[in-house]
Amino acid sequence: MIFTSFEFVIFFVLVLAGRSLCRSLPAEKWFLLVASYVFYMSWSVPFCLLILATSLVDFAVGLGLGGMEDQRKRKLLLTVSLLANLGVLAFFKYTNFLLANVESVATLFGTHLNRWHYDIILPAGISFFTFQSMSYTISVYRRQIPPCRSARDFLLFVAFFPQLLAGPIVRAADLLPQIYHRVRANIYEIESGLSQFALGAVKKIVISDQIAPNVDLIFSNPANYDGFTLWQGVLGYAVQIYCDFSGYSDMAIGCARIMGFHFPENFQMPYSAASITEFWQRWHISLSSWFRDYLYIPLGGNRKGTARTYFNLIVTMLLCGLWHGASWNFVLWGGLHGLSLTTHRLWKNWKPLSALNEHAAFRWVWTPFSHLLTLGIVLVGWVFFRAQSLPVAVQYLGRMLGWSHDGVHLLSPYILPAVLAVFVTHLLVQKDRNWALEIPQRPMFLRIGFYSALVLLICLLGVTDSVPFIYFQF
Repeated sequence: MIFTSFEFVIFFVLVLAGRSLCRSLPAEKWFLLVASYVFYMSWSVPFCLLILATSLVDFAVGLGLGGMEDQRKRKLLLTVSLLANLGVLAFFKYTNFLLANVESVATLFGTHLNRWHYDIILPAGISFFTFQSMSYTISVYRRQIPPCRSARDFLLFVAFFPQLLAGPIVRAADLLPQIYHRVRANIYEIESGLSQFALGAVKKIVISDQIAPNVDLIFSNPANYDGFTLWQGVLGYAVQIYCDFSGYSDMAIGCARIMGFHFPENFQMPYSAASITEFWQRWHISLSSWFRDYLYIPLGGNRKGTARTYFNLIVTMLLCGLWHGASWNFVLWGGLHGLSLTTHRLWKNWKPLSALNEHAAFRWVWTPFSHLLTLGIVLVGWVFFRAQSLPVAVQYLGRMLGWSHDGVHLLSPYILPAVLAVFVTHLLVQKDRNWALEIPQRPMFLRIGFYSALVLLICLLGVTDSVPFIYFQF
């Protein structure tokens, strides 16, 4: 059951109807909790027990931390939570990756090991619900929030269905207070929620799902295509993953807002960034802020000298890459962004061109150059992110950057219009605007025209098959 399926529409309408019939807040919470677990069971029934088990561990740890003053014991309790969540994540996501690398190292030293590989099914959304649950115990340990006293409320916090499978990663300080009270949406929130859901649906089924087959075709065998086609492939994937993932976030935020819950925005025009630092302030905001607050700053952040700051940045981004997938491709993707972030920080500290910034002619040239440089780094990273293996990624980049003339020349009728639409929007629209919040404040005739256009796009250009979101695999 995914947001763009007819089954989800029925499910969501039933949730809204059932919630409105609940006469008390406790009954409403139980109803939403059951609905959230039913939603997850549409993906996997057994793994509901996994969410339940890890959630109960963190709930118990939170209670223990709230009533304990001994710092050594508090650290031990926090360690229990971290081991439970990271242990589950490591087993399901990284077991075969670790075994394959052990085998490779043994082979280098002349030892032959039998091929170890286990058919481990990755639970949907495991990277998201483990990180969300860990953020709670860490925040309670730091005494930033009081522990949750209700197991029902905490289970609902972890499993709340709009953000369960692919975020945004909502902090306990933001969501738990909303769960404690009986929130309701007003007319403006319902309309803005529907608007954001519709915008997300357009991104997903009109853009991302339409160009996905052509992007998959190009990435499946880059040796078959010329440089122009490979550039189409990486630009298409940049648009595909953005529209797919930000589309999911929009629909999740929209669903929550219709019910009166407020989630943080997860994307804000990332391809309009003028630096790699700004890109990460606008791309997958809930994850980048999670790594900043719970990894980069605890490592020392920028408080322990320049060299240590650069080290912390690189380590954080390497682990961010590994979070996305058990492959060296993802590690290199994270390393590329880590090196780019450190280089940008070094450049800002050095300020070699600060004197030239006073000249308008220099800014006129430098601003588009910085945007193109940032986009170039991001595109190179997407090749590593999307390619099936490291050798394929290297081959892809070599033929693309060398503008190879041999191979099939493909002109996709889907990729180029989608790329043009997304990048023109990033170029022309103010970076921090949120149309979903603005449109309900416009005159009625503009709103009717806007909503009619969204419906027409979905009906005329949207794919008819339900395609899983890309980030479900993470």
